[in-house]
Amino acid sequence: MSPDTHDETTATSRCPFAIQDAHRAILESGTVGSFDLFGIKHWLVAAAEDVKLVTNDPRFSSAAPSEMLPDRRPGWFSGMDLPEHSRYRQKIAGDFTLRAARKQEDFVVEAADSCLDDIEVAGPGTDLIPGYAKRLPSLVINALYGLTLEEGEVLEARMRGITGSVDLDSVKTLTDDFFAHALELVRAKRDEQGDDLLHRLASTSDGEISLSDDEATGVFATLLFAGHDSVQQMVGYSLYALLSHPEQQAALRARPELIDNAVEEMLRFLPVNQMGVPRVCVGDIDLQGVRISAGDNVIPLYSTANRDAAVFPDPDAFDVTRPPEGNFAFGHGIHKCPGQHVARLLIKVACLRLFERFPDIRLTGDVPMNEGLGLFSPAELRVTWGTE
Repeated sequence: MSPDTHDETTATSRCPFAIQDAHRAILESGTVGSFDLFGIKHWLVAAAEDVKLVTNDPRFSSAAPSEMLPDRRPGWFSGMDLPEHSRYRQKIAGDFTLRAARKQEDFVVEAADSCLDDIEVAGPGTDLIPGYAKRLPSLVINALYGLTLEEGEVLEARMRGITGSVDLDSVKTLTDDFFAHALELVRAKRDEQGDDLLHRLASTSDGEISLSDDEATGVFATLLFAGHDSVQQMVGYSLYALLSHPEQQAALRARPELIDNAVEEMLRFLPVNQMGVPRVCVGDIDLQGVRISAGDNVIPLYSTANRDAAVFPDPDAFDVTRPPEGNFAFGHGIHKCPGQHVARLLIKVACLRLFERFPDIRLTGDVPMNEGLGLFSPAELRVTWGTE
């Protein structure tokens, strides 16, 4: 995204594995950039240390009033600071531990194989994005929340409408509709028995943190918006990275024990999450020689920070043998994505199962990129295998 315009870099002029030129310029300049989003000025921070500061320093608030998000909803904990934020994170903490993610692994493998069965039936030339990169996370996320296929599809469609909007008024209207629908689901779960995350959010069992209907809806919506679409895009992008870097795919085949390193490297290297959620500066601050005033919006550039040579040597190289270093794919600080372990598991299983089932799978044709406001990923990933 250019600092001076709403227009996104076109897919044809940008390497599919490169960060935006304007964001790179900010990183290399060692300063802070700015641009208008929906007519509102935002500061952009790109260096890893600056991103850490903005996402972990109380002088940059997630709860302060913002022109971008004027209505703070109950339970929307991504728009909260400590200590309020902790109450809602504690409610969901047990569902997003590394141990909880590992317990899902058998189900994720089964879901991946089911998707791949259908891809094999469809035959060479099929598109991996709808049938695998999107479908697999949807199956797993629906199971995690206790959603039926229909419930999950309706929520996905409503989220796509919001993220595809081009003006702030449409975003607000569609968001209101989404929350109204999510509230209906929460209220329905209040009267049902279940051991999934959405039932637990709606639960008022003794000894647990009890949430109102509106609070439970806000937590549910926060989790969906933070993880659903971005995980789908990350799975597709990871498959693209390995399919288009045969030497890295070969290294992983030769040493499958590198898979955890490979997942961390893909999270670092692939510029899916280009921008973080804006913070609001609560007092005048000088950062890299720029005065940021109280009330200003500040956006951390996560994918750009992942290319900071001060932290990641040779940052533009994709190397699955690279020792893992803390990356910013899931953000930083108290708002770091709670679903990070589930996302890692999905990427790991999706890649391993695809290449185990189709050892000679390869790309066929061009790969168009889907570039939205904050996310970047392949829009289509057609593949072939066998002798064709």
